Amino acid sequence: MEPTTISNLSWEATEVMLPWIAVLVSVIIAIMFKDFATSLSKGIAFQFDKAFNEGDKVLLDGAEATILKIGMRQTVFGVYSDRGYVWRYVPNERILYLKLEKVIDAELHKDTEEEKGIRIQRLIDAAQDAHIQKNEEFIKKNREEIEKLKSEK
Repeated sequence: MEPTTISNLSWEATEVMLPWIAVLVSVIIAIMFKDFATSLSKGIAFQFDKAFNEGDKVLLDGAEATILKIGMRQTVFGVYSDRGYVWRYVPNERILYLKLEKVIDAELHKDTEEEKGIRIQRLIDAAQDAHIQKNEEFIKKNREEIEKLKSEK
């Protein structure tokens, strides 16, 4: 049997700790890969979602923004704020938790009752004008007949 020396003790400690270190490193790498894979899959899903495309005007948590770049791991938004125009980098796995609304037509607004009435009146006027034009010959003939009857009295 060999005498116990510092060298032998350190070698034995290394043999005991090495498998545990390998397990710890493996767990850390697995967690990092899981996060990377999750981020990548969310990015790919957001890229292929046809509801949002690069260049779209959106409301991001209530602030006007533009989608500048949809990447594999993060999306870049250009946001108009009181600090000016800033770029906001959002990890793709966080997009699900944001209030993201697409602006279809910034000039569109809900009509008031008065605007609805005006539009309906214009439609009625246009329909009546078209009806009058369509029957103009008949109206002219009737007018002539009425004038003839008036002149006979």
